[in-house]
Amino acid sequence: MNVWAVLPVKPAEEGKSRLAGVLPPPRRIRLNRKLFRHTLGAVCSVFAPERVIIVSRDAALLGIAAAAGAQALTEHGCELNDALTQALQLPAPEDSLLAISTDLPTLGPDDLQAMLAAPGQVVLAPDRAGRGTNALLMRPAGCIPFSFGEDSLARHQQAAEARGLEVSIISRPGFAFDLDLPEDLNLCPPDLLG
Repeated sequence: MNVWAVLPVKPAEEGKSRLAGVLPPPRRIRLNRKLFRHTLGAVCSVFAPERVIIVSRDAALLGIAAAAGAQALTEHGCELNDALTQALQLPAPEDSLLAISTDLPTLGPDDLQAMLAAPGQVVLAPDRAGRGTNALLMRPAGCIPFSFGEDSLARHQQAAEARGLEVSIISRPGFAFDLDLPEDLNLCPPDLLG
């Protein structure tokens, strides 16, 4: 069985809007691009690049993805769950799919390996608050609908349980720390902020 990874990513000009009060647009754009490169690098160190899907409306980020050997899909809309659903066209029905947020500044290959090793047909990696989903592994791809957004952890878990699927929750700092708020910048690796 093949395992694919999908990274949905907003255009660099649009991402991290909650940091607008502390980072001027050029720094936010640079941060978004660095976060994307960091996540793509971690993912491509574990997955064969041709099994990595990037879905975005940002031509520059799609170019970076294609240069790394990843599958670059131009996003048709502007909604996260729709972008992830669009990525389902590439894996075969029996393949697995790992959807990962691109704002995880401390994500490492060991986090991805731990998620792939976790049991269950649906594996969830929650955010620090334990309410959001920062990564979702489905075996097979599309076995539950994507429900990212506020309180997504409970929605993903309920969708899996309603279908009789085994669910695992994996808590790791690399998945839990998503860069969202100004105070998060103090916890971010300095090389991403330069």
